[in-house]
Parts: sequence; structure tokens; C-alpha cells
Amino acid sequence: MFAMMSLAPVGVSQAASSYRTEANVTLEISLQAQRPHQDCFNDLTVDVVFTDPAGRHLRVPAFWAGRNIWKVRYASSVIGQHRFVSESSDVSDKGVHGIKGRVEIRPYTGDNPLYRHGPVRISSDHRHLDHADSTPFFWLGDTWWMGLCHRLHWPDEFAQLTADRKSKGFTVVQIVAGLYPDMPAFDPRGANEAGFPWETNYASIRPEYFDEADQRLKYLIDAGISPCIVGAWGYFLPWMGLAKAEQHWRYLIARYGAWPVIWCVAGESNLPWYLAKGFPYDDREQVKGWTEVARYVRRTDPFRRVMTIHPTGLNRLSARNAINDVSLLDVDMLQTPHGELEAVAPTVRNVRASYADQPVMPVIDGEASYEANYDKTAPDWPRAMFWICMLNGAAGHTYGANGIWQCNRREQPHGVSPIGGMYGKISWDEAMHLAGSYQVGLGKKLLEQYPWRSFTPHPEWAVFAGEQALTLETSRWIWFPEPKPDKNSPTEKRYFRKSFLLPEGKNVARARLLVSADEPLAIHLNGQKLGEARDWHIGKEFNDIAPLLKTGSSIVLALTGQNKHAGVPADPPGLIACFEVRFTDGETFIVVSDATWLCAKSEEIGWNTLSFDDAAWTKATEVGRFGDPPWGRIIADRALEGPQSAGIAQKVRLIWVPRKAPVVLRHLGAGSAWAATHFDPSSGVRKPLPGFRADDAGVWRSEAPPGTDHDWVLILEAK
Repeated sequence: MFAMMSLAPVGVSQAASSYRTEANVTLEISLQAQRPHQDCFNDLTVDVVFTDPAGRHLRVPAFWAGRNIWKVRYASSVIGQHRFVSESSDVSDKGVHGIKGRVEIRPYTGDNPLYRHGPVRISSDHRHLDHADSTPFFWLGDTWWMGLCHRLHWPDEFAQLTADRKSKGFTVVQIVAGLYPDMPAFDPRGANEAGFPWETNYASIRPEYFDEADQRLKYLIDAGISPCIVGAWGYFLPWMGLAKAEQHWRYLIARYGAWPVIWCVAGESNLPWYLAKGFPYDDREQVKGWTEVARYVRRTDPFRRVMTIHPTGLNRLSARNAINDVSLLDVDMLQTPHGELEAVAPTVRNVRASYADQPVMPVIDGEASYEANYDKTAPDWPRAMFWICMLNGAAGHTYGANGIWQCNRREQPHGVSPIGGMYGKISWDEAMHLAGSYQVGLGKKLLEQYPWRSFTPHPEWAVFAGEQALTLETSRWIWFPEPKPDKNSPTEKRYFRKSFLLPEGKNVARARLLVSADEPLAIHLNGQKLGEARDWHIGKEFNDIAPLLKTGSSIVLALTGQNKHAGVPADPPGLIACFEVRFTDGETFIVVSDATWLCAKSEEIGWNTLSFDDAAWTKATEVGRFGDPPWGRIIADRALEGPQSAGIAQKVRLIWVPRKAPVVLRHLGAGSAWAATHFDPSSGVRKPLPGFRADDAGVWRSEAPPGTDHDWVLILEAK
């Protein structure tokens, strides 16, 4: 049921001033201007003030519907008689000003969850999403950025894709309101059956475009799927200007604010146009503008729909970096890298950072590794991103498939991006059947069988059996002894050395190095450059350096780092390292950064070689322990590529294991009894295992499921 058409009067004596609808179901009321207006869209503003039975007022903007018609849409969960009166910027036009009436809201009688339970809102714990009546809402989103364009035909193709997504458990569709990514303005590929959303000079909005869009968005809502409406792609703001962007958003609020939608202020708000000089870069001026638009949306939207913003993949991959006022956000939306294994660690890192950040808000990865990206990304990786996000505290997840987001057709793929190249030719109807969309739905179904909203992330609960990840636990942050090295230092390079002798008579089985420092960081071993690093937040790990070592000989580690001020009062530079050699007899040799390292202010010839005389170099100063602020706990990418765990400590635990390998479960409780189940995230098949008891250390080892060659999920339930 969806009362979007103007309703018939309740009785003859009430004329056209009385209407009925059901709770949360949108009512549409038409107003007809009686005086001519040269430019209705720009010269006339109409609001309608609704008063609910408790006396609360809601100022709802009306939208221009073409010619001399204005319409207002209203929905409420409050049962009873509501009153309204229209207010116009032209008080002399009695067709749109001073119109009074009543709306009777009755209980909802259907089965659409968006009406039965109400629109989406933030839960009381600020970690999750609910319906308006506090019924939990699981955000499983799909990406249809260009889903309002003509290339996804209405109604048959749009209905087909909607039915498929509903059957798989999707609850959100991210869709752009006509101002699209990956194309210039007014590109014919972005038109719908009625053309474009704006006149080509942005002089006026085009209601006929949105009449067509209404049908699609309404269809999603009728299917129980909440549209996450993206106002525009970020680079449209400099083209339109702030005033037009705000007009655009007022129109969206007026047309769709009464519907059970979610707002995304802009897509990639901090990314400039693809052909801009210096592209790509983090466009802070553009962010400033979209922040003002977000403030406008918050002021104008009387229904206070959940609001977020979509970031680009530069710097921090979070909505918090895509807006200048975090208080405007309800949801921290992420965009993590596309790709395969290389996307795993950045995704883990960014989800964990957002989950730990303040103020607390739900975390949703709104753009993760797309399936079939460049026609090749396998379903394993979108499936992995779902589990990584959900077991690190996300409130839901958005899946994406190449071919669907840009509405590729078999005979008409989207084509070349403005920056060259194309993302692939797979068509939307082929992409609809890709396995990943089914598999993330399986993940959602599994989580909903448990109190997943009470889960907390516990990365320490599970590790791969065998050798553990290299850590910096016993290392110290060091730096050159500046006047105040623990507070601030010059923005200059510093040089560090550590010489040591490997024991004789041993064979090296493995050697590895983990290091982090103020960037840029360069790492050398015996004069040979191992590599560089440019982000101190991420430990740089080298795992294949055993061939460079010889027992019974001297070794020198040599590193350079450069302090870069972060614009905060206390900004100490630092370097931290751990070098581990494992011998074939099982013994290990470890060197950590500490005050025994030597350092210098300037570069000298041969400074990174064994033969260099460092007698004149200065001893380093320890400026912090591992874990101390401002650095926190540096973790190498490799350490983030292991099992991901979450749950309720002594009740239930879910562990996603990224490859076929045994895992060690920890912190189970000495002698505690558990039931175990293997879950195949690709097929949904569950296989119960024999119960077990943890050992005296609270540890148990689980083998990988036999016959599998991919990721797997282990479910533990306390007995």
C-alpha cells in the first residue's frame, strides 16, 4: 500500500480538505496556484505545516510538479487527526497559501516492514540501525548508482532486479538522484525516459524527470527495500554552485522525505572531477561546500531521515573525512579499496578505526570490492569484505557488482571512464546472477540467527595455527635526541643504524622485519634497499629476507625517517622496529628498536653499509613504548589478513577464516565446554562438529573443513 496519489475526500461536506492514510504510508496533497508565476521553481516557495494530535508541528516543503501545480507529501506514525495549513512566499496566491485541511492516520494493515515498523533510524546504542518502532534493521545494501537512468528499463528490468535482490535479503539500494559518477554532466547515458533532472544551465529543475524516478523508487519501497538516495556525485558542486545544490536537495526532501528513505548527501564528496589538474586528490574545498549542503539538509528535512555521506578512496576512507562537521552524520559510511587480497588489510584497518572512533555511530562499508570489477574479481572477495566488516563491528554492509552500478547492457556497456579505461562489459542481467550477491545474503541470514547486535569484535580470539604474526610489543619508539623529542621535532630527515652479529653454526630458516616510522621511511639491510613506506599507521613487513643473511657475520639495519607535523600540539616523531631471525633448530634471534640504536642528523657516504664507521653517531632517545599515544598499536597488513572474530564471550562466537588452514581459538575459558559448527559461506551448508572442551589455557585447535578450498566460518556456542 502506498498512498502517493492525492486521495479522494472522506465525505462530500469535507470537500478536498480531508484525507486518510495509514501509519507511515505517504499521503500526497496537490495545490494549484491561482496566479501566474513567471518562474514557479525559483520564484515561489511553498511549505505545509502539519500538526499532529499531540500538537507537534512539522514544516514540510512542497515541490513544484510542473505548470502551476505544487504537491506536498506527508507520513506519520502517530494515529489520529492531523491538521495542516499551507504557507507560500506569495501570500496573495490563495491557491497555495492558507489552504487548510485534516489528515486522518489509521493503523497500518499491510505487511511491508517499512510501514509496519516505520522508516530506518539510529538505535539507542548508536551502533546499529532500527525501524522507528525499535525493530532491528539489518542494512544489506546493493549498489545501483545509475539505477534511475534509461539503460535499466522500466518497468520490466527494474522489477526483475528488485525481485532478485528482495529474494536474497537486500534491504537497501544505494542510488544516485540523476547527477551521476563516471560521466560529465548531461551525458545521454545518464538520462531517463524524460531526460535530465535539470535544465542544461541549471536554471530549473525538471519535474518530469522525477515523475519517472518516482516510479522506480516507489517500486523499491513497495518491495520493502529502503532507497539510500545519493543527492549528487561530489564534483557536481563546483559546476552547480552551492545555491543550486541546496535547491536540488530541497526538491529531493520535498519529494522523498516523507518516504522511508535514507539520505547520502553526496557520492565521493572529496573527489574532484576526473580531469581536474592534479587528480586524484582530497578536495577539501569541495568538502567545505558539501558540509554546508549537509547542514541545509539537516535544517530542511522535517522527517529527520538517517543521513550519511560517501567518501572517496583517499586518505582516511571514512565519511568522517568527507565532511567537516561529523555531528551532521548519523552513519559513518566507508569506501574501502576494490581488489582482492590487497584490499583486505585496508578494509580491516578502516572498519576498526571507525568502530573505535568518537562520536559512536553505525559503520557501513558503502563501497567495498565490487564483484566482477574489470570483469574479473571473483565472489570470494566481496564475500570476504562482508565478513570482515560484520565481524569488526559494522551495522551492515553494501555489496556491489560491476555491470549493475553503471547499468551495463549487453549491447551497450557504460563505456570508457573520463580518465580512460573501462570497468568491464558484464551486463546488469548477467551481474544480477553473480554468486556474491547470494552469498552475502547467506551471511545476513546466519547472523540473524544469533544476537549479532550484541556481538563485539575480538580479533584476539582466533589466529592461524603455527607461527604467529610478528609484533612490536617489546620494541620502543625512538628518535634523534632533539631538544624536545617527545613533543615536537624539526621536519627533517634523521638517520638510524643498528649493528649486530648473528650467532655462528646455525642455519637461518626464516628472517623477517616489521618497522614503522614517520614517513617517508626507507629501509636498508647491509647496504641493500629493502623498500619504503609512506604511512606510519601501517607497519611495513618484510618476510623474505633470509637469503640476505649469513650466520656468524655482522648485520646492519639502516633506516631513514622524516618528521611531518600533523598540526596538533604534541606531535612527536618516532621509529619502531622488530627484526626476528628463526633458525632451523627452533631458536630465535630478535633485535628491537631501543636506546642502543645510533642516529644522525645528516647523510654520509656509505652510512647504510657494514663498513661505515658510526663511532661519531649519537645514541637514540626512547620517546615511547609500543601502544603509547599518539601512535597506538601499529599492526602490519599481514597480521590483519588472518581470522576475524566477534561474539559474546561465554555465549557464542563466530570466526571467519579466510583460507583453508587450521586455527587456534583462544580465551575460551579453562576447561569450558563448547558446541562447534562449520558454516560454508559460499553455499550456506552447516555441518555440526563433535563438542569439545578447551584446555587449561582456554585454547582449542580447529582444523579446516575437509573438502573445502576457500574461506570458512566456525560457530562456537557455549554449553
